[in-house]
Amino acid sequence: MAISDRIKAEASRTIDNMQRFYEKYSDETDEAEELEHRIARIEASMEGCNGLTQDEKIQKTAENVFELTCAQERSYDSLRREIKITRDEYKKECQEIKSALTKGISDLAKKIEDSGMDSSASVPKRNSSNNLFLKVIAEHPLLAFNAFMFVILLVFVSGHFEAISKMCSIGSGTGGG
Repeated sequence: MAISDRIKAEASRTIDNMQRFYEKYSDETDEAEELEHRIARIEASMEGCNGLTQDEKIQKTAENVFELTCAQERSYDSLRREIKITRDEYKKECQEIKSALTKGISDLAKKIEDSGMDSSASVPKRNSSNNLFLKVIAEHPLLAFNAFMFVILLVFVSGHFEAISKMCSIGSGTGGG
């Protein structure tokens, strides 16, 4: 039995798509060899679809399963490598952000300390709930700053920044002076 036109067309379409993908997204030298292996696997699979004897088809199927298993394992290793690289970059970025925030917060705390403002002098006398809130902020500026940054982050993440900015007339160009 000859290889059907449908199988030939599918193999050709698949190989063309793989080659276009590698042309567009390839950035490593070992990818050319991998592309050759992938094309060879398609062609070997296609061979198993022609007039081979029963024993030859069983052998061809076993070889194809072996090739697919090897390819799967190489792909798994490549995926794990990319995940590790991405995870390491993410950790590095988080550490840099943490360092920048820590430095910024310590600089802010130093500026507050250098200003000579006493916490009791900076809290105006109002009702007791406002007094307590302002006293906590005055006595714990780092905690207040972290809480404020956390709330800002939550606003951005939640997607409600525009609604809040409109409510406060921030960036709308109308009102607010």
